[in-house]
Amino acid sequence: MSRTTLIIRNDIKRRLKAPMATILFLIIPLAMTGVIGMIFDPGPDNRTQLPPIQLLVVDNDKDLAAKFLLGALDQQELRELFQVTLTDAAAGEALIRKGKASAMLVIPEHFSDDLADQKPTALEVVKNPGEEFLPGVAEEFAGTMAVGFSGLAQVFAEELKVIRSVRNLSLESVTIADMTPFLEMARAKIIALKTYLSPMLLSVASTTTKKPGQENRPSGFNIFSYIFPGMLIMFLLFIIEPSLREIQNELADGKTRRMMFSPLTGRELVTARIFSGWLLGVLVSLLAMAAGTLLFRIDWGNLLLQLALVAAACFCCAALFAMLNAFFRNKNQAGAFASPIILVFSAFGGSMLPLEQLPAGMRWIGGFTVNNWFITGCRKIMDGHAPVASLAVLAAAGLFFAAIAMVALPRRLDA
Repeated sequence: MSRTTLIIRNDIKRRLKAPMATILFLIIPLAMTGVIGMIFDPGPDNRTQLPPIQLLVVDNDKDLAAKFLLGALDQQELRELFQVTLTDAAAGEALIRKGKASAMLVIPEHFSDDLADQKPTALEVVKNPGEEFLPGVAEEFAGTMAVGFSGLAQVFAEELKVIRSVRNLSLESVTIADMTPFLEMARAKIIALKTYLSPMLLSVASTTTKKPGQENRPSGFNIFSYIFPGMLIMFLLFIIEPSLREIQNELADGKTRRMMFSPLTGRELVTARIFSGWLLGVLVSLLAMAAGTLLFRIDWGNLLLQLALVAAACFCCAALFAMLNAFFRNKNQAGAFASPIILVFSAFGGSMLPLEQLPAGMRWIGGFTVNNWFITGCRKIMDGHAPVASLAVLAAAGLFFAAIAMVALPRRLDA
């Protein structure tokens, strides 16, 4: 057995003898994911308390059917759900790009006339790509309205034509006797309403604004799959960091000096410590992902790609802390700086708050965190794509950190 393998085996044994810290850091992200997920997805017995959805409406019709639709949005129940702002298409798209609205509902030209003439037409929902589920609520609402208006247009086709023909006439020229046949016809149609609802004349055309080169996400959304990768990578940092801080502890108690009397070299010791941290991180990640699948029904996508991403992320984390320990003077300094570094990475990398919710001027910081690249890579895989950029960045960063550690740490160990 090689000296490096022996050190790795002893590190794993030591962790297994006192596993409570690792187990705790495994349980906490699962618990936090469950709590946050249940807040936004409480189940059938509780109502989800969503923030008001900023909905822009572009009325290109300005006729009777459009007025009915705007009137529906002005009902008390819908006013609690949507904050509606009338705008035009260009201004609305600009507001969505700035993150000022979740979705934009576009009422097409000749909307009322097309319904009256039994011509197919479509409401358009433009969704903000920076948000996950609020635009989906707006899309579902538009779909419901489409069903209702399509059914009404087919059932009351004759009445709509009459309304369109008399709407410009004066009240004196229209008598009750003239309207009675149409009122009686409407009553009969209401009684037999279901027989008039097919086929649909009105549908919803849904689009999502995107930057050049950005791809739309597939339908279907699991709130837990959105939260858990950020929680996982944050606590992976807390799990891997003590494995590399052990270098400081061994320097302080003289164990490193005793080990260096053997044929063991400084680079072998550093390699063993990095590999131990990497292996521990991979094992914990696999357990956590299995638990996420069982508890939250998370679909991780291509498992081989996820394994590659986890391996790259854990290697990057281990190499990062190995490099940092080359510059920490003692174990107290390592303990004092490690936690703030992890918290900063988590805050700006998307673990604590979705990156798109950060101020635009601060989002660039996320590009320097392992959290951001891991979370982005997980979402890519879940969406059915290969996380090429995430794998490349994490692997390259890990090799860079490891190269510095392999040069700087042995000098401290040999000193």
